[in-house]
Formats: sequence, structure tokens, C-alpha cells
Amino acid sequence: MVKETDSKELIRQKEEEIQRLNESLVDLESYLRDLSNLIPIPVCSLSPSNLIIDANSSFQNLSEHSLIELAGKPIETIFLEKEQIKRILEATIEKKHIRDEELTLLSRSGRKVPVSVSASLRKDQAENIIGYFLALLDISERKEFSEELSRQVSEKTRELQEKIKELVKINRLTVGRELKMIELKKEIRNLRQELDLCRKEVIKLSSPQN
Repeated sequence: MVKETDSKELIRQKEEEIQRLNESLVDLESYLRDLSNLIPIPVCSLSPSNLIIDANSSFQNLSEHSLIELAGKPIETIFLEKEQIKRILEATIEKKHIRDEELTLLSRSGRKVPVSVSASLRKDQAENIIGYFLALLDISERKEFSEELSRQVSEKTRELQEKIKELVKINRLTVGRELKMIELKKEIRNLRQELDLCRKEVIKLSSPQN
């Protein structure tokens, strides 16, 4: 028969073990949070119903929202393309990973930040879906570069079209002048022929035989 003292000792050991496990869990969560905050890429985790559960410091900085403000918010509330982010998460269930989808993040101050969105599915050990990971990449500079490049291409195209118009105009003038020169040359040739005939006629008339 188990003595009361033995039972109490067993309970104490179990309680200490539970406490150690809880402390290890807290330490692990703290470690993962510190590690997440070191990552320069904005990352957040979502519940299966698309609610924000956690977000690292990079995500908070980009969105200009604190974790307290973000926690519990539907993820679509911070994107301009609300239906598209929903479709991305729905597609993640089938594909497990979605990469480089361009969306617009709405910051707290009202800035519209172009971002590249990647999503991955979160599952537990039993393969049950427990949510999503969402990673963002600020592509503002890339978009600005692309827009500037597009503007320069448009400008160069316009300049080229203007030059082509000038060349066509010059070509028309050149062709017109060449045709005029040909006509003048023909006219000069005809006049010379007439002049030669006149000279021959004069010579003939001034001949002693006449």
C-alpha cells in the first residue's frame, strides 16, 4: 500500500516537472520571439480564420501598428486588395506555399506600401491546419525603379517617334527636291538640244551657199 508520504512526494515531483516544462516552454517562446524579431523580413502568424496572432518587429514597423493593435485583427483589414489576400490564403491550403504575390499594405499613417507576399500553411503534429505564416517584402524601391524605367522607355519611344517623323519629313523633302532636280535636268537637256538646233540653223543660214 502506498504511503501518504510517498504520494505527496510523487505529487511534488510531478508539480516540479510541470513547472520545469512550463519554464522551458516560456523560454522557448521567448527565444522564438527574439529570433523572429531579429529577422529583417516582416513576418506574422495567422489563425485558421485569418486573424493576426503574432507579428515580429519588422512587420510592426512596416505596418506602423503595434502588436497589441494587430493581434486579433483580420489580416485583410491591413491590405488594399482585401479579396485577393483571402484568395491567397485559400490557395495556400491546397498548395501549402504561395510566393511573390504583389499586394498593397495599408499602414497606420495611410501610406500605401507595395509588398511582395508569401504565405505558408501551419500544421500541428497531427497534420491539422492551425493557421498560416505570412511574410512580406517591401518592393517600393523596385516598383519606383520599374515605373521610372517605364517612364524613360516611354520618353525614349516618344523621342524616337518624333525623330522618325522628322526623318520622314526630310525624306519627303529630299525626294521632292530630287524629283525637281530630275525635272530641271530634263528641262536643261531639252533646252540644250533646242539651243544646238538653233545654232545649227544659224550656221546653216549664215553659210555662203545661202
